[in-house]
Amino acid sequence: MAQRERDDDEQPDLVTQERVARNDALFREANEGIQVAASTYDVLERIPFICECADGNCRELIVLSMDEYEEIRGNPRHFLNAPGHVRAAHGAAEVVDERGRYTIVEKTGYAGDIVERLDPRGGDG
Repeated sequence: MAQRERDDDEQPDLVTQERVARNDALFREANEGIQVAASTYDVLERIPFICECADGNCRELIVLSMDEYEEIRGNPRHFLNAPGHVRAAHGAAEVVDERGRYTIVEKTGYAGDIVERLDPRGGDG
C-alpha cells in the first residue's frame, strides 16, 4: 500500500505530537537546570545548552548568552534547536527564527498545548 505524503500544514497524529512535546520538554527542563546553575555560580557569559529537538538521541550543545536563552524561554512554545533539527519534530514544530548557530522553533497544535502545560516556568505539568 502506498503511503500518503503529509501536507506541510497537516499535523502529525496525536501520539507523535505528544511524544515530540514530552521529549522536547525534558530537554528544556535540563536546560533550565543548566541556567539555574550558571546563575548560581555567576557564569553569565556564554553557556552550553542542550539542543531541545525531538530526537531523543541528540546530544548537540549550543553555546548561548543568558540573554539569548531568555529570549527563547520568553514563549513556552519556543525551543532551542541546532540548525536542521526541526525535522525531528515530524511536523509538530515550525522554525520561528534562524540565528546561524541555532534555530528557534515553535511547537504547534496539540504538541504546543502540551509543552505549555509542561513549562517549568508557569505550566501545571
